[in-house]
Amino acid sequence: MAKLTDEMKSFLASGRDPVTVFVGTAANDGMPNISAKGTFIHVVDDQTLAYADVYSLKTMENLKHNPHVCIAAINAKTYKGYQFKGIGELVEEGPLVQEAQRQNPAAKTVTKVKLSSIYLMDYGAQAGKKVG
Repeated sequence: MAKLTDEMKSFLASGRDPVTVFVGTAANDGMPNISAKGTFIHVVDDQTLAYADVYSLKTMENLKHNPHVCIAAINAKTYKGYQFKGIGELVEEGPLVQEAQRQNPAAKTVTKVKLSSIYLMDYGAQAGKKVG
C-alpha cells in the first residue's frame, strides 16, 4: 500500500491548479475512460482518497467490472503533480456521501480509492518517479 505524505495532502487540499482532478478507469475490454472531478476530492486517511460521482456513468460502470483507478492531480502553473493509483470502491450512503452532497447536491455516490502506488507528474527528469 502507498501512503500519502503531508506534502501530498497539502497539494490535494490547496496546491492544485486547476482544482479539477482527472480520474482514469478502463472497461472490461480495456477501453480507457477519463473523467474530470472537481466537486469533492477528499483525503480519507493516509492510504485512501475519495471523490464524488456526479455525472460519471462510464466511470461508475467501469468500476463495477474493473476496480483499478488512476487519479491525476496537477498544478499547471508550477508543473508539479501526482498520479495516485489504486482500487476503487463505490460508496452509496454514509458520511462521505453526505459530505459530498453538501458540496454538490447532485453527487450520487462517492468512490473511495485505496492507494497502491503514487508517482510524480512533475515536469522534468523526475516525471514518472514512484514516490509511494
